[in-house]
Amino acid sequence: MEKAIGLANASFPQSCLIADIGTGCGAIAIALALHLPQARIYATDISASALEIARGNCRQHGVSERVTLLHGDLLGPLPEPVHLIVANLPYISESELPTLPPEISMFEPQIALAGGIDGLRQIERLLSQAGSKLQSGGAVLLEVGYDQGQTVKDLAKNCLPTAKVSVETDLAGLDRVVSISST
Repeated sequence: MEKAIGLANASFPQSCLIADIGTGCGAIAIALALHLPQARIYATDISASALEIARGNCRQHGVSERVTLLHGDLLGPLPEPVHLIVANLPYISESELPTLPPEISMFEPQIALAGGIDGLRQIERLLSQAGSKLQSGGAVLLEVGYDQGQTVKDLAKNCLPTAKVSVETDLAGLDRVVSISST
């Protein structure tokens, strides 16, 4: 999220339109709204019940007027192209699901975790849609699994061939965010 805040402030200091894809409870959309007063945020989710939780959280944090909740699949509900797309989509592979610790598997809905055979099904779908939903000069920030950076980077270059793509690591040196900047 720090990367998104820094990018929004540096590239879009006056006005920024952001899409938080797969918002769940709305934590990322709310944090962005609280840290970026110049931003309007669309927060999408396929789960109507998750959006109800997000709606309550937006009210509680006083950001309901700047966070628009949209029900639907990935970028489909967006009414217009945005400057910044952020997403923490399911990226756990089918083989990894049974090995998740109970504090994750017992409390997170399966739809929020399961990313298909290789863990990249939703990420690949989002990347294939991003070109038409991203304003020129915009960016996509994707949270990825610890070993998925290069594969997602390759997918991004395939879907957005002129984009600049990089992999950011976390404090442990593991892949964490793929950053895609359009030209």
